[in-house]
Amino acid sequence: MLNFLKKIGLLQKLNHLCSDLFENKIKINDFRSKLPKEAFILQEPFVFEIDLSNCQIKSNPYWKNIIKQKSDTLYYAEITDASIVGRGIVLNDKKEVILESTIFQKEYLNKLKSNHLVYFKNSISNKKVTKILSLANRLDGNYFHWIMESLSRVLIVYETDNFNDYSIVITENTPLFVKESLAFLFSIPNYRIIEKKMIECLVATKTMIVPFPHIRNEKTQMTNVYYPEIIKKFNKLAHKRLAEKQTNSNKIYPKNIIISRKNAIERRIINEKQLINKLLEHEFVVLHLENLSFEEQILHFYYAEKIIAVHGAGITNVIFGKKILLIELFPVERTIRDVFYFVQITAALKFKHCVIEYKSYNQQQDLFIDDAIYDKILNALVVT
Repeated sequence: MLNFLKKIGLLQKLNHLCSDLFENKIKINDFRSKLPKEAFILQEPFVFEIDLSNCQIKSNPYWKNIIKQKSDTLYYAEITDASIVGRGIVLNDKKEVILESTIFQKEYLNKLKSNHLVYFKNSISNKKVTKILSLANRLDGNYFHWIMESLSRVLIVYETDNFNDYSIVITENTPLFVKESLAFLFSIPNYRIIEKKMIECLVATKTMIVPFPHIRNEKTQMTNVYYPEIIKKFNKLAHKRLAEKQTNSNKIYPKNIIISRKNAIERRIINEKQLINKLLEHEFVVLHLENLSFEEQILHFYYAEKIIAVHGAGITNVIFGKKILLIELFPVERTIRDVFYFVQITAALKFKHCVIEYKSYNQQQDLFIDDAIYDKILNALVVT
């Protein structure tokens, strides 16, 4: 086993080295600098502001100064004879990388370590397809980034006249929530989903390019800033789907939830049972999100009113809520940028969000809830 792992490690190093060698040999086409002639503009750039009036945090994070921004253009473009290599890298017929397909920055393209695959794409086995929209990218296996950046791209175009003509490309062997969310929110069946292999080149008759619905630049201090209107639209769509399905209408869902990270490798509550016992009078229920389907997660957060959670991707589910108080426990050792991602969701939906910063118990950023932290939690529950 050790020898096998060593071989895997050597292959990865070799792959990275090959990619780095070809970093400056590939051509880039940046639609954010200049829209293609094929672009159908859905919304011109607009100024927006993130309302932090419902957010409570004792520190004074830098992101309070970047809450007013200007969006990029919302559009979609249909390009002909494009190819998709690696993890969702789209090349046009001139063999230029469409930078938007790699989260619109060269940094993310290089992190894919696939520059050599781009350069030698003609040497990779081809698979011909017709009309596709690729959602594959470096972060598509992360629940937060899948919801906020991949599904939100579908949200932008799913009501266009020709959307149902397109198949959706995803990365092979992605988590279950990928297909489940496409089916639940957008009624996309399995036969319209193409699971792309890494060492495979898809050659498409037409490829739909949809921008990532956020900005990240010097003005945002290289922080992802998402559009509040997109978050609101996502929330509204989820509620509409629940109303249409009337799923588990007789089932009673808990109002107060503690998101457990007991089975995670970091940011766990060491004394989780003690916290639960202390909160008995508040009727909190422990939720293990990894055991729930995508639809069940939506239902739990739709009915939830108070949520306690250590920082983690599961908090993304507040985007499906109606009226929520979120108490987020956040390790001070972690970059304060990360808490802003969930703050943007709660701000757009006008949910109350109390951030309690804690000093980690160990290198895994686990948390031991002492009396001081418990009092802060209790105060947030009572005061708000």
